[in-house]
Amino acid sequence: MSWDAYVTNLTANGALEYAAIIGLDGNIWASNFGVAVLPSYQADVPDEKNPDVTTKVAYDEKAAFVHSLTHNGDSGNKAGIRINNQKYYSVQFDGESKSWYLKKNKGGACVAWANTVAVFASFSQTINAENGAPQNASDCNKRVLDMAKYLAESGY
Repeated sequence: MSWDAYVTNLTANGALEYAAIIGLDGNIWASNFGVAVLPSYQADVPDEKNPDVTTKVAYDEKAAFVHSLTHNGDSGNKAGIRINNQKYYSVQFDGESKSWYLKKNKGGACVAWANTVAVFASFSQTINAENGAPQNASDCNKRVLDMAKYLAESGY
């Protein structure tokens, strides 16, 4: 099975918004969000004292993702964690079970990893799956955790 097929499996029936298989070195193996690499760009970061004022901060999604996986979800950047140029907030990071739960405006994401690869998927509560129900954290978490477990058992 190609890596694209794993992403297709994750997003089947419109259950998830975005999905990616990402090497623990930050290289994208497959994704449905149209990028071959996690990009670098200038991110707007609110001022700590005056949130209405923002400053531009250099942001490298690849470096922040890799750093986050080895530093309890801390990206090491003022801009926090961003994937596909979407800002996420860490809800729970568990290095022992190799899982990470994230929140974003009207949705969230889950990351789980094995020895060499991470599985990322996001959901948006504003998008309905094919069954008519809004995308949700439960489906996202189950699909990501199951996929990561399968990949770990397959030697990845």
